[in-house]
Amino acid sequence: MNYYSHNIGDYAQATTHLSLVEDAIYSRLLRRYYAEEEPIADNMTQICRWVGARTEEEKEATAQILTEYFQLHEGYWRNKRADAEIAAYHVKAETAKANGKRGGRPRKEAPFSEASYGGTAGNAGSSENPPETGSQANQEPGNKNQELKETSPSPPTRASGFDASTIDLPDWLDRDEWCSWIADRRARRKPVTQEAARRQLQQLAAYLAEGHQPGAVIANSIAGGYQGLYPPRVQARPGPSASRAQRLADWTDDLRDVLASDRHPREKFMGTIDATH
Repeated sequence: MNYYSHNIGDYAQATTHLSLVEDAIYSRLLRRYYAEEEPIADNMTQICRWVGARTEEEKEATAQILTEYFQLHEGYWRNKRADAEIAAYHVKAETAKANGKRGGRPRKEAPFSEASYGGTAGNAGSSENPPETGSQANQEPGNKNQELKETSPSPPTRASGFDASTIDLPDWLDRDEWCSWIADRRARRKPVTQEAARRQLQQLAAYLAEGHQPGAVIANSIAGGYQGLYPPRVQARPGPSASRAQRLADWTDDLRDVLASDRHPREKFMGTIDATH
């Protein structure tokens, strides 16, 4: 990958406690991870050389960063957020590749030029046949217009037959769970188009990076009757001492779910307004 998304807010929140050396080590490890598109082999000598760790303090900082932000699995250091971003990148690349094999977008027909009427603007009067007069001359434009109508291409029909349940899926997405989502959309007469499938795979990859399992996201969306993919949300019920701002935030979340599922919002007590001040 020559490019990856860098969320400044998320990164700052996760690294604000790091020293300058530790921050530099973590940044270099991430760049290496994305450039190679694969996890980092558990070889401390090679890793220290990659990040430029020379002193004992820098080597200890490297080991600390690996332990804090990566997980050692079968001899490789993995980063969940980076794995999800790389997976989303490959989904987008495979979709573009598939479109290219089908020839991309259909070409537009070339517009009729003035040559179709017997010459260009510069030699409009230099056609091989002399201009006709009388009834034949009056009838000629009508014949040309008739030819245009007969030879004009018919509008392209919408492509059909796309089956979102048979597309290639990333390793982190179970096919049975994906097929259950496709079947639910079909039952609601809202089948998943090719473009929608591509974007929904990107959504699932982003949710995975945030800690939401794709199966849980799909199950929550089916249970809620949503047309889009939404991760499950743990809603805390406000207690007797909850502030008005908290009740407003909870009501906003409820309204979002209602609108997403095309239902009508219900009444909710928002507190008493004091108009004496």
